[in-house]
Amino acid sequence: MNSETINDTANASRPVDSTRVFGPQRDTLYIVLPITIIYTFIFVSGLLGNIFTCIVIVRNKNLHTATNYYLFSLAISDLLLLVSGMPQEMYSIWSKWPYVFGHTFCVIRGLAAETSTNASVLTITLFTIERYLAICHPFVSHKMSKLSRAVKHVVLLWVAALALALPQALQFGIRQYQGVIMCLQTRVIIEHSFEISTFLFFLAPMVLITVLYSFIGLKLREKSNVKEQNQNDFESSIRYSHKMCRKPSQSTRRVIKMLDDPVLLRDAQ
Repeated sequence: MNSETINDTANASRPVDSTRVFGPQRDTLYIVLPITIIYTFIFVSGLLGNIFTCIVIVRNKNLHTATNYYLFSLAISDLLLLVSGMPQEMYSIWSKWPYVFGHTFCVIRGLAAETSTNASVLTITLFTIERYLAICHPFVSHKMSKLSRAVKHVVLLWVAALALALPQALQFGIRQYQGVIMCLQTRVIIEHSFEISTFLFFLAPMVLITVLYSFIGLKLREKSNVKEQNQNDFESSIRYSHKMCRKPSQSTRRVIKMLDDPVLLRDAQ
């Protein structure tokens, strides 16, 4: 056995210094404490705000509208993201590594995060389509403005969000890297799944929403111009009417002239 083989064997058996690979387990308190306070405020305010939003919409029948159903969906997706992600993020501020939550939570957290993101994007996209139909095609929107349809859309978008999140979430698992247990991607279920997800839930919705709001802006501008033109026409007609009322007719002027001139008044008699 030569000297190079002996050195490789010694290096392989030597324990890895994880601090050199991943850095310190925790930053200084000057960084950790402010971030913890900010995260706590975000978590508490987001939790209370979204819970109250859901309660108010559920308990008030007057708020059972298509718009509020989409708002309810957004509140649920925010709650899901907060509950599944924020506690772990706060823990990782104080202990960056190793991962201590286990394989099941690693998969569930990824599934919840992907589902919440997908549901939020789909909800905003459907809400934009509803606004577009209501402003640009009001007759079509009136025919489709049933609450049952909005509920159906919300349920379907959550099913789609969950189904499209599963392949990505199941690719994650517990893996030991450089002697440290971490939650990482351990297998590939669908090739280029992250690129596909980026296109479906970022690029395509962004383009669609931009186009629809452009049409909405043009429609509102057109309505504003028509309203302004009608207002100008109405004001012009009012001014014309006042002018005509103030302007004496020819016969009226003749009568006035006769009353002022006694000769003409005598001839008329």
